Amino acid sequence: MFVHDRSRIFSFFLNNSPEKMPTINTFRSHSVKFADRIRSCEDFLLVEDRGVAIAACDPGRERWNTVMGVNVPGPVSSAELYIYDYKDASLPDAAALKRVSLVDFPGKDDFHTLGFAFDEATSTLYMSSHAKAGPRIEVFTLDIDALTATHRATVQHPLLNGPNALALLGPDELLVTNDHRFPARDYKLLSKAETFLGPPTGTVVHLKLTPNGQHAVHDARVLARVPFANGVELLNHSTVAVASTSRGAVYLFDLAEDEKKTKKHGEQRLRMKYRTQIRTPFLPDNLSRAADGRLLIAGHPHPPSLQRFTQTRHVCNGDATELKRADEETRRYCETGTAPSWVAEWSDEEGLRSLYAGVEYPTSATAARDVKRGVGIVGGLYAKGLLVWRD
Repeated sequence: MFVHDRSRIFSFFLNNSPEKMPTINTFRSHSVKFADRIRSCEDFLLVEDRGVAIAACDPGRERWNTVMGVNVPGPVSSAELYIYDYKDASLPDAAALKRVSLVDFPGKDDFHTLGFAFDEATSTLYMSSHAKAGPRIEVFTLDIDALTATHRATVQHPLLNGPNALALLGPDELLVTNDHRFPARDYKLLSKAETFLGPPTGTVVHLKLTPNGQHAVHDARVLARVPFANGVELLNHSTVAVASTSRGAVYLFDLAEDEKKTKKHGEQRLRMKYRTQIRTPFLPDNLSRAADGRLLIAGHPHPPSLQRFTQTRHVCNGDATELKRADEETRRYCETGTAPSWVAEWSDEEGLRSLYAGVEYPTSATAARDVKRGVGIVGGLYAKGLLVWRD
């Protein structure tokens, strides 16, 4: 089983290089927007009632990435939040994309975002951050109209050793994935072994925060162990999807109350039970659920291309001095190098269907669709701008 699993992933190395992989495009129209303003927008989410997307973009990831093992000496830029009004295609780009001000946030100079979740009813935004000061979840009150995110709390806990993606269960209640047991910032070799061997050492944590506005940890417990646990999404009230990046699959779990533990502790306890998995022709990153129930999966089809693209971004996107110091091969690569993207959707009735695969927009990490408006967005781990498609 292990050999078969690893051989399937190894086939991605051989068959999904930029020169060999298939080109797929099912979009009626698409374009890359804001490439001159934002980059490295790994995760975002749609607020469909408003027709806007909340995007987190971290150019500092080029020099500091605890998941990929990037730690380049020198100053590191921090992440920024943006609101993208996608509902009106005729809106000028300058008016469609607005930066959100971070208010009363002492950690704004050490803010390195991964996944996040938004409780629209309470305007509460939860964001995982791999800050140099240590992994954490930052909590904000987001005012979309005023374009402000006011900091409320910083959440840290021993079980949040590498918080990656978040899924909202209710007010102050989340599922949190930890992608590695051994983060690359502390255990470079062990982290690489986790990534390439794929042991079930990533975790899914059920996190409950106090409901008094202090956002302290009320309870945290591991519900599941998944190899390289990355994106997490609720498909319905009883099904959780978790992307296993190193296994090239999305795991499906049954989510239910653990009646024995609930009775013992006098408050609700949950359990997750593995059901099945969706195998993907790429390494899945983040997940999102569309209003029609389909699961959107974005990821990385060719690990060697992703690795090289990751390791060179601080040179290719750096200042002219850094590029001038690079060797000739690296300078050529900065002009031509890419890391392919792949986006697919899955439903229980129709199975897996690829929507986009290619090199035009690199390093796809998240895809989401507003079904009612016929608009979809792809964000790239190290891409410039956002890919926006219209159905």
